[in-house]
Amino acid sequence: MEAVDHRNLMFEVRRGRPLPWEPGGLNARKPKRDRVWRHTVYAGVFAIADVRPVLERAFEFTESERELGSGTGDSALLSFAVDDKGRLLSGTATLSGCGWAVGRTLSPGPDDTKWLDGFDAAQDIVRKVALGIGTGKVPVASSDRAERRGRALGLIAGAGARVAIDLATGGLTAIPAVLGVVASPALGQAGAKAVEKVGDAFAKDAAEATKSAIERRRDGKSGDASGPGDTGTPAAAPGKILDVDDLVAITRWLAEELGVAEALQPNSIRVKCVEVKPNEPPSTNEILNSFYVDDLKLVADAAESGDIGVALSDFLRAEDEVGAARRVDVRERPDMVLGALTPGAMPTGRWPAAPDRPLAASQQFAVNDAVDRLMSPQARGVYAVNGPPGTGKTTMLRDLIAAIVVERAGRLATLGSARDAFAGDPLTWPTESGWNRRLYPLRPDLAGFEIVVASANNGAVENVTREVPAEKSIDRATFPGAEYLSGPATLATGVPCWGAVAAVLGNRGNRRHFSDAFWWTDPARPCSGSKPGEEAEPDETPCGLHILLRGLEDGAGERVIWSEAVARFREARTAVDRLARTRTELLAMHTRHAGSDETLEGLKKQVQRCGDLARKLRVERAGLMMSVANAAECARQARVAADAAVDDCRRASDAVDDAKSARDAATATLQGHQSSKPGWWRRLRSWRVYSAWQAQNAELVGEARAAAQRVTDAQAHVSELAGTSRDRAGEADAAKADLSAREKRVSRCDNDIAQADRDMQAAADAVARREDELRAEAELLARARARWPIAIPGSEWTAAPDDVAAMRRRELSAPWMDEEFAAARSRLFLAALDLHWAVSTNEPALMRRNLNAVMDVVRGEVPAGFPAEKALAAWQMLFFVVPVVSTTFASLSRMFAGLGREALGWLFVDEAGQAVPQASIGALWRTQRAVVVGDPRQLEPIVSLPMAGQYKLADHFRVDRAWAPGSTSVQQIADRLNVHGTWLPEPGSGGRTWVGSPLRVHRRCDRLMFEVSNAIAYDHMMVYGASDPAEPDLVDASVWIDVPAGPTGGKWNPEEGRCVRDLLLDIRDRVEQRMHREVQQSNDPPPWSLDEELWREELQRRFAESVFVVSPFRDVVRGLRQTLSNLLPARLERVGTVHVTQGKEAEVVILVLGTSDEQSGSRGWAAGRPNLLNVAATRAKRRLVIVGDHGNWSGLRHFNVLAQHPNLVVERPRIRP
Repeated sequence: MEAVDHRNLMFEVRRGRPLPWEPGGLNARKPKRDRVWRHTVYAGVFAIADVRPVLERAFEFTESERELGSGTGDSALLSFAVDDKGRLLSGTATLSGCGWAVGRTLSPGPDDTKWLDGFDAAQDIVRKVALGIGTGKVPVASSDRAERRGRALGLIAGAGARVAIDLATGGLTAIPAVLGVVASPALGQAGAKAVEKVGDAFAKDAAEATKSAIERRRDGKSGDASGPGDTGTPAAAPGKILDVDDLVAITRWLAEELGVAEALQPNSIRVKCVEVKPNEPPSTNEILNSFYVDDLKLVADAAESGDIGVALSDFLRAEDEVGAARRVDVRERPDMVLGALTPGAMPTGRWPAAPDRPLAASQQFAVNDAVDRLMSPQARGVYAVNGPPGTGKTTMLRDLIAAIVVERAGRLATLGSARDAFAGDPLTWPTESGWNRRLYPLRPDLAGFEIVVASANNGAVENVTREVPAEKSIDRATFPGAEYLSGPATLATGVPCWGAVAAVLGNRGNRRHFSDAFWWTDPARPCSGSKPGEEAEPDETPCGLHILLRGLEDGAGERVIWSEAVARFREARTAVDRLARTRTELLAMHTRHAGSDETLEGLKKQVQRCGDLARKLRVERAGLMMSVANAAECARQARVAADAAVDDCRRASDAVDDAKSARDAATATLQGHQSSKPGWWRRLRSWRVYSAWQAQNAELVGEARAAAQRVTDAQAHVSELAGTSRDRAGEADAAKADLSAREKRVSRCDNDIAQADRDMQAAADAVARREDELRAEAELLARARARWPIAIPGSEWTAAPDDVAAMRRRELSAPWMDEEFAAARSRLFLAALDLHWAVSTNEPALMRRNLNAVMDVVRGEVPAGFPAEKALAAWQMLFFVVPVVSTTFASLSRMFAGLGREALGWLFVDEAGQAVPQASIGALWRTQRAVVVGDPRQLEPIVSLPMAGQYKLADHFRVDRAWAPGSTSVQQIADRLNVHGTWLPEPGSGGRTWVGSPLRVHRRCDRLMFEVSNAIAYDHMMVYGASDPAEPDLVDASVWIDVPAGPTGGKWNPEEGRCVRDLLLDIRDRVEQRMHREVQQSNDPPPWSLDEELWREELQRRFAESVFVVSPFRDVVRGLRQTLSNLLPARLERVGTVHVTQGKEAEVVILVLGTSDEQSGSRGWAAGRPNLLNVAATRAKRRLVIVGDHGNWSGLRHFNVLAQHPNLVVERPRIRP
């Protein structure tokens, strides 16, 4: 909570000093018109640091744990709201969870199984006691002294008042009965009996107040006990104006009942005063307790029953389940990054920014990768983007918004009419004022595109949702007709807007402002109509959307013809698709030219194969020809042999014939001789004749036999020669066939050679043609590269990852995103918005009734127990009109009351490095997809509870210490889940940290700040992309003004303050010089130059916007605010701790270091991690000024990098004339 500061209307209560609502108090000041004073009382203020000793004793801290970080600041045991008259607003009393837990830690202690049970019951009791005091039902005994005894406190705010007993209420001599009476209506009889036990310790204090209490009641000074119900805006408790004694009494009672009087010494009371609208509901719980307790319980109960979505389930995944082995380091794999940046991978929608300033490669990669992983209807999960300072996180998110809007418009374009966008039956409910609301919900396929931007602080979310609709967020020169409900958007934001693409919601005040401005505003003179496609004239008065729709109902506005809006959208999408195809063709050309052309290489290989085949065939033919010659000789020889065998056979046959003739002759001779055989007579007569005959006969018989044998032999020889002849004939035939076959093979080989020659020539001709094509493509690529130098990838994408020059060219490029393609995608987004608006113009009455109902839900003005189905339908309708809304995590559960698991489409978490993981649980549970954007190297989550206490609580509940709020952030938890990211070295530990898809082009700061940040926090991952300013600098160079520290004392050094004051006066002078130059160079003098008062106001505005004065230490900030109060009033919020500047920027940042010589520990804390210096340096666009002791700080870690930078000037303070 805030420190006492009268300028900020935070007062300390003291006896003898009027309370703000008492005569002589703050109420003497008249509040602004239509405002009243409201006061928040913080009873029992204690130092958060006093919690630590309690935890140390309870948990027996080790020595190393005692050195862990400690919480700072103050809190209170109780807060409640008081109206401008000093009457308690019922239902606003809030018990501090911290104070209650300290009491429970003291007794019964952490070893008790019910250690932290019972908070809700305790808070109910406290509220009833507070109400009892506020109504007079619980009286107070006034005293100027207090005797400390037991658990009792001494004087509080200089008073010793105590809770007493009022017999008129029916309580006899003990407070239990009084409390029971007060509690009974809310808690029932059983609850009231339990409440009575709370007051047992105070019975003995009752008697001394009884008499005076009865007298006061008889005199009519106490009010009626009855009070209003706790619905709507809480009403003041009737009849009782609280005084110091009342405040002291409730403080004393609570401190002693909780048992924390001695441990926390909560003996002071503060009152914070604010101006509010009369009916604005108060809230004090946001100050004392966690915003998230109730929502965490809701989600925990749902998770236990399995009612948990994918995004939250992924977020809660254990470290060993995140799939670290799948991680791809984008710094090591530029080829993978380029592969994700193809024309076909680009979302079809793009923000209407300047086409010649597309997203840098890392931004487009993050968009494409997130869309690829999460855009499909069934997709769920978490995607993390690491956004170092000045790298364009909002710019990247704008393109995601455009992609999502176009995706829904694609579904709208399939509908036959605007009425088809709505489901058939309406949802209805009565309002408190008697109206009957009727809402036609969207058809289901148009849901799931809701975009919620959430963060831990208002500044972060408003940075996005205020920038997105603003006129300066688009390129009006290229898109002169860009318009989407600019009038209502301008009314809602208070700055000129081009379109109602986003709205700042969250707390009830923001939501009511949005409803009043965006919906209900009805200007005194007629409104313009604010028609899409037409620029509004500067002098036209904008009006709320309610008035626009009413005008359309009455025929006053121009309706967008549905079929024409659909046709325009389809034409725009066709143009994008056509350009994507042509760039895909360029990509194919680029791929061919980046390496070897596959087609050309294939043709060359074909030429080689054909030539090789022809040569092989010719070698084979030569061999075949030799074999043909050999075969021909063999065939000839075989024929000769066959012919010779035939001749031999013929001659043998002739020999047979001759032998037969000889045989026949011999036989005939024999036969003739035998016929002349002498008879027996002659034989008798002449032996000699017979002997001669016999001898001749024997000779003739032998000759006949020999002749016969010769025939047989000759015949055998003929038979043998006939076989030989047949063999030789076969051999001759085979040789002839072999010769013929070989001759055919030669013929075939000749044909194959001719074909190979033809194929080789055809391939060679194809090679020549392909080379001509490639030359033409190369010329086309060269012309494209000359026309779109950053859009056509070059050799930088194939260079080694450690090639710094190539990395810079690579990161500054925008592959395939030339101006024509970029502009076409932006026009598609504008056509998508036009199609959304066409639904309203074609169904104005239905939309007006719908949005009337929606605004009730937005404002939180719906009946108790409002059905979730109706709440969801209302929010879906709002998101149909306004695609993006923002909220803090703290307000999200109340804003989306009733919405359950995965009810909404998209969650964008901004500045996620500053948010504790627990803060995001409800948001992740209610959404289907989450894009988490942040940076663990900037400011870390602020957790009041000491780190050692967080660790011990985690151990008690058996939770991994890594989930302690001070140990991690939403960003770090989400980073673990990303497949694509990079490793950053962990400062001082030698380890490394995985971060999600990193944005790498820094476009904010001058080189000095960039280089320091890049060195101390980002392992030189970023590349420099800032442009030189058109204006002269307000400070000549970044400088370290060496102001010597004192040897002892506090962190605040008045000399540093005087030095800063002189420097700011110089800066203001230079701002005024710029204004004079602007007037001199202007043909039409600006209005502020014509009036002295307007001049001073403009000077103050420009001067304040140009500078931040920051310090690591609150003590230094307090001194600076006092010293600079006339130059930079607190209301301008330009002086603060480094934490207040995250997400912001200024031309000059002055970092005031402070500390005395002896405070080395404080300096060590500030320099321990790079985060603080990183944030301070990167808020400065042009100049960083360090004010502090150079000797004390320049040798410290991280600060030494800054001190050694060659462009940093070190000088002594100058004396301003």
